[in-house]
Amino acid sequence: MDQSSFYGVVSAINFTLLGLWWVAVKDRAERIGETESSRRVAYLVSLQFVIPGTVSLLAQVAPDTPMVWRSSFAVAGLVGAVGIALLARDIRATTAAKVAPALFLVIGVPIYLLVIAVALFPEGFTGGGFRPIQAEATLVTLLVFLGVQEAWVVSMTPPKSSAATRAVE
Repeated sequence: MDQSSFYGVVSAINFTLLGLWWVAVKDRAERIGETESSRRVAYLVSLQFVIPGTVSLLAQVAPDTPMVWRSSFAVAGLVGAVGIALLARDIRATTAAKVAPALFLVIGVPIYLLVIAVALFPEGFTGGGFRPIQAEATLVTLLVFLGVQEAWVVSMTPPKSSAATRAVE
């Protein structure tokens, strides 16, 4: 598959997942919660679909001009690393989840940092016949998988208050 086709598919998938997430948040507001922290969690999950979708679109803008994709991936990696760190913190604060937030932090932040590294130092990621844009494609694929897991955990894990109530009963 050529890179343009790959990134076209990935951007379409991510924006579709973003739309589905918005529907889930709207239809299951009682599950997500009504607090400022829970609204931030909903936004941070949406960011995990927006980032891969947006960089996938930008990777198609000028495929022969590496500075376009490199700068967009570097910025996206920074925003994503901060976003997933905040998301892990807020999932832990608002839900009964204990392991998932730690996994998101331990797995997600390094993936985003690798996105930045490939964008800033592409010559270091050319081994094995991979071009740097293909290395980014692999990382974006992992981010899509991780974003779906985050949405699942947020939508299916009971809020802390519900878990505490059930434990008392």
